[in-house]
Amino acid sequence: MYIDNNYFEEKQTTIDSIEHYFTRYPIDKANIARMYSEEVLGVADTEQLIIAEIIFYHAMWKKAGGLPTYAIDRIKSLTNKIIQSNQSFNYLNGDEYNDFIKMVKELNESEIDLLGDNS
Repeated sequence: MYIDNNYFEEKQTTIDSIEHYFTRYPIDKANIARMYSEEVLGVADTEQLIIAEIIFYHAMWKKAGGLPTYAIDRIKSLTNKIIQSNQSFNYLNGDEYNDFIKMVKELNESEIDLLGDNS
């Protein structure tokens, strides 16, 4: 995922990829980790990694209705840091930033269900 000048396109591509992937494979921890590797890893820098993680985990949460423990711990820590630091993101324009922060706050403030043992 590369956020340069196409945040909303990348966000929609991630959502579509998750939707397509999980029509073929079960929603479980191993497949979420596999999908994370495909969608998030390999980004250009730390800022893009943070943006990609938020987009991925938000979309995954919406699709699965929950996240694995490791993902919840990671996302809660990451969203806390973003909110506390009031970090700016150079890759995002005003509309993109507002959408991104909305996802950050939703992930941070929501009670995210834990995927079951069979997941």
